[in-house]
Parts: sequence; C-alpha cells; structure tokens
Amino acid sequence: MRIALFTPFSPELGGGSAQLRSHLRHLPELDVQWYYLANQPAANSQNKYQWLGPRLTTTELLSDLSARTGFLPGSKSRVRNLVDQMEADLYWVVGHYEGISVASELIAQGKKVHLTIHDDPFGTWIRSQRYTMFRPLLRDTFPRLLRAAQSIDVISWGMRNLYRQKYGVKCFAVYLHVSALPRLTAFPEPGHLRVGHIGTLYHPQPFRRFVSACKKLAEQEKRSLRIVRIGSSPQIDAIAAEGREIFESQGDLGEENAIPLLATCDLLYAMYPAGKKYELFRRTSLPMKVSTYVPAQRPIFAHTPRDSTLACVVAKYKIGGICESEFEDDIVSYIRMLLEQPVPRENFEQARNELMGPAQVQQLAAALRGEDWQGFPESDCGDFSNAAGRRGMLG
Repeated sequence: MRIALFTPFSPELGGGSAQLRSHLRHLPELDVQWYYLANQPAANSQNKYQWLGPRLTTTELLSDLSARTGFLPGSKSRVRNLVDQMEADLYWVVGHYEGISVASELIAQGKKVHLTIHDDPFGTWIRSQRYTMFRPLLRDTFPRLLRAAQSIDVISWGMRNLYRQKYGVKCFAVYLHVSALPRLTAFPEPGHLRVGHIGTLYHPQPFRRFVSACKKLAEQEKRSLRIVRIGSSPQIDAIAAEGREIFESQGDLGEENAIPLLATCDLLYAMYPAGKKYELFRRTSLPMKVSTYVPAQRPIFAHTPRDSTLACVVAKYKIGGICESEFEDDIVSYIRMLLEQPVPRENFEQARNELMGPAQVQQLAAALRGEDWQGFPESDCGDFSNAAGRRGMLG
C-alpha cells in the first residue's frame, strides 16, 4: 500500500517532523512518500522526501478555505495543484494550516485520508494575529474534515477526549516514540543551579519571573546560576539579552547531544500560559520538549495551570513539580522542593513506556493499514486538579 504523507513544514525542522520521523523509523514495512511545503527544499533531501513548493500565502490559504465554506469568494486552485502532485492508496495528512485544505480536497475527491493533529486549529488561530479573525472559516470545515477521515491520531489524551466528546469522532493519542531511556553518565554538580530549556516560549512573562526566582534562590544558597538554552526563541532572546552572564546558548542540537547536556541540569523548564486565550491550546497540546526531558531524567518544572496536558503528564508520572503561581516567592519554594526531592528513574521509565512506547506506533500502523486500532490499551490522566490545592504539587 502506497502512503502519501503531507506536511505543511519541512521533514527536517520542528517538533512535528521529529515526531513523524520517530514513527517512520519503526514502520519500515510501510511504503511512505513524504510530501511537504517549505520555503526551500530540505538540505538533506532523500528519495522519500518530495518538495511541493513554498507554503501558501495567508491570502491563498484564506481564499481556499473561503471557497470551501462559501463564507467569501475564493479559489481552490493552488491546493488542487498540490493534490494533483501526490498519488497513493492512502493520504496521511497533518491537519495544520494548509493540511486542513489539502485533506479537505482529498476527501472531496473521494480519497482515503488519515489525519494527524498536532495542534488544535481553533486553539492555534485564536493566538494568531494573522488568522484569528478568520476562525469562522474553520467552524464548518474542520469538524466536517474530522468526521470524514478514515482514522485520526492526536497529540494528547486531552485532545483525544475532547474530540470524542465534541465531534463524536474516534481517535487515539500518539506522541513521539522513545525506544529506551539512556543510561546517563552526566549529572548536576553541587554548588550550581543549572536549568535546561528547549525551544520556544508561549508567553515571556512567566519565564521572566521564573528567571528572577532562580536568581533569588541562587543568591540565597550561594549557587552559581546557568540557564542552558537549546534551540531558539525570540522571547528568550529578549530575556537572555537582559542577563547574558547566566544564559548558555547551545543552538539547535540533536537528541544524542541534547540529552547528555540536559542531564547536567538540576531541573528542566516547561510552561503553558494561563488565561482564556490559551485554554484550548494548553488543554489539548503537549510540548514536544517533554519527549527530550524524560530521557534526560531530570525533574520538570511545569509552570502551568493544572488544567493543562503538561500538568497532567507531570502529575500522573511524578516526574517533576507543577507551579501555577507567577509570584517570585512561590516559584522559589517550588524550585527548592524540586531540588530537595529527586525523581526516581522508574518514574521516567513509566512515562516513557506509557506515553512514548512502542504500543502507540503499532496502533498507528494498524490505523494506516485500515486495520482495527481500537483494541489497544489507553492511558489517561484522571483528576489531579485537587491533589494539592492551589499551591501546586511535587509529582
């Protein structure tokens, strides 16, 4: 069976690509051709990667969605041209931006489509200055697309549960695959406070207050403070410029280099913002950085409301602490708790096995082959919301 995988991003960049690559490495029996949009072809292009050209402009994307909804006049020609360049028995589409239009066109042409949803489009577009006014275009298109797909995988248990309840569709959660926890040889050094962070920030202010709290604790305990950055983020760039002496920028690193570096840290920072604007996003998405933090086997400082998927995972597996507060003294207390209570390796192993283990890849393979995928066991969070009140919880 020939499978055409379509993504509106390069196979070599970003967390979404990393997740897909981690699955394809363990699905060698599937004949998958990866088609993608990007400003230019991937640097290390392979026979299995097929560049379709640049991404749609904002006008082109909104014109396509308008034509599909009748909301405004528009044109489907650019997306139809993309679809004409792919030929397969099954079309595997990441339903993000252009992916929504491509999948809609494929279904309109009677093609079989498997959807992968990494970010809920309503949660993404409400945070976008460019697209937020055009969310009405999704109200018919996206639910109709979900209901027409042959099968659907989503990024988190929260998104799975929401889509089942809200749209009445069958779907399952798939996260990045991690085969095994490494045996670490690098560890934090006494007398230091090292904090690791990968990728972007969704809002700079909570992190800014976290940095202030780290400075305060380091001064109180006579520790030298270093914040290790992997990847880039305009928001962190601005904060780092205010305190260059404590930031250590490593640039983009592969897993094999990032994990040993993070293993030297005392804790690892992850956040989802509070507020109504971010509610759907934090309740359905799951930071891809968690898939690197778990193998690094260092406590995760989850700076997030307790209704988030991030808090759910950290609480369920007891792999760090959850801090809802943005008050400096509260943050200092949570950091100190994490430093005083190491997380056992078996907690990280349980998280790896249940969240990132082989069963999800086998379930994905069954869905892509059109087989029964619903008999696989499922994990969930349960209700951790009242486990430790408003002051947060370690583990």
